[in-house]
Amino acid sequence: MTEINQKIMDMIKQKKSIEEISNMVNLSYKQLYNRVSSFNNQGYIINKAYNTDGTLYYTLDNDNCYHLNNSFELFNEQSEVKFLVISDLHIGNITSDEEAINTIYNYCIKNDIHVIINCGDILDGTFSRTKQKISPENQVEYLVKNYPFDKSIYNFYTAGDHDESLLNDKYISLFTILEKRRHDICPLSLNDSASKDSVINLNNNTIKVSHKASVFEDNNISNVKLHLVGHNHTSKTIFEVNETNHVSPRIMVPPLSRVSIEGETNIPRAIELNIYLDDKLHFKHVLKRDLLILNDKTINVSETIINYNKNIINALGFNKNPDTEYVDDMPNTHNQTFKDSEEKEIGELSEEQKQKLRDFFGPNLGSKKLERNVKKVRRRK
Repeated sequence: MTEINQKIMDMIKQKKSIEEISNMVNLSYKQLYNRVSSFNNQGYIINKAYNTDGTLYYTLDNDNCYHLNNSFELFNEQSEVKFLVISDLHIGNITSDEEAINTIYNYCIKNDIHVIINCGDILDGTFSRTKQKISPENQVEYLVKNYPFDKSIYNFYTAGDHDESLLNDKYISLFTILEKRRHDICPLSLNDSASKDSVINLNNNTIKVSHKASVFEDNNISNVKLHLVGHNHTSKTIFEVNETNHVSPRIMVPPLSRVSIEGETNIPRAIELNIYLDDKLHFKHVLKRDLLILNDKTINVSETIINYNKNIINALGFNKNPDTEYVDDMPNTHNQTFKDSEEKEIGELSEEQKQKLRDFFGPNLGSKKLERNVKKVRRRK
C-alpha cells in the first residue's frame, strides 16, 4: 500500500469524513473514491455511512452498509430531521423539468435540507407515453453529468419501472453506474428492480420507500413509521391500520416533472418532511409540507401534522376494531393529522396565467385558494 493510501486508510479508521480526508490528502472526491475502490480490490470491505446532517464517511465495518433485505442505515443525532421527497423526474422525456429540479435543489440548500429521497423513475427509460428528447442509451450519462450536485446533499433512490427498463432492454444498470460515478446519488437496494420495497432505518425508525404499491395491498406495517410511494403521479395521504391498531401513514409522492395526467400537464411538485424525534429518537410527529414548483419559485401550498402517540387511533376517530385497513379523506382534521395537498392535478398554465398566479402567492396560501385562483385565471383567458 502506498504512503498516501495508508494515510487514507488510517483516516477511515479514525472515522474522518470524506470531506476531511479529501482536504487532508488534497484529492477530489472522485480521486478519493478511485483509491478507496482499490482497497476493495485488495480484500478490504469499505462501505459508506451517511448522516442526516449531510456528512458522508467511509467505514471498515458492516454496520453502515446495504443489507440483503433492501435496508439502509441513515444515522442521526438530532431531535429534528428534514427530508425532501420527490418522484418521477422522467429525465430524458420532453415533459421532464430540469428547471424544477434545480429550483428544488436550491430550496434544499437554502433550508438546510441534506437528504433527498427519490421514489423512482429518475429516468424515462425505454418506454414513454410522450416524446423523448434523450435516447435511452444516453439518459444515464446525461444524469451523471447534469443532475445537480452539492457536497452536503445526498439522494437516496429506489428504482422505478422506467429505470428498470434500461437494464431489461438495454442492459444498462443505473445502480452500477451511479455507484461508481455519483457518490451523492445512493441506491437503497442492491439492484435496479422496481418491484421490491426499500427501507431506510433512521435510529430504528423504519421508513419504507417504494415506487409501485397498490393502495389495497397486504402490507406488514407493524414497524413502518412512514411509507413513501411514487409512480401514481398524484399527491395523497392515507392511513393503513392493522388488527393491532398500528397506524402507518402512506404518502403518495407527486411527480417532479410535467408528465401528462389525463390530458393535462402537471405542475412539478415535491414534499418536505420535518421529522421530530423524542428523547429516545423515536418519531414524535412529522410536519409535511406540500411544495409546488412554478418557474423558479417553490411555494408551500399546504401543511399537515402527523402525530405519533398511543392515542392515535382515538385522535383519528377510529373504532378500536376498524372495519377497514385503509382510511382516506378523514372528515375530522382537528388533530391536523391528514390533509391532501391537492384534490386534483392542476393543468398546464400559460405565461400570463402563471404571472397572475404569482400575484396571489403568499406564505399561507392553501390548496383550495390556489385551485380557486387557477379557475379564476382560466376564466379570464
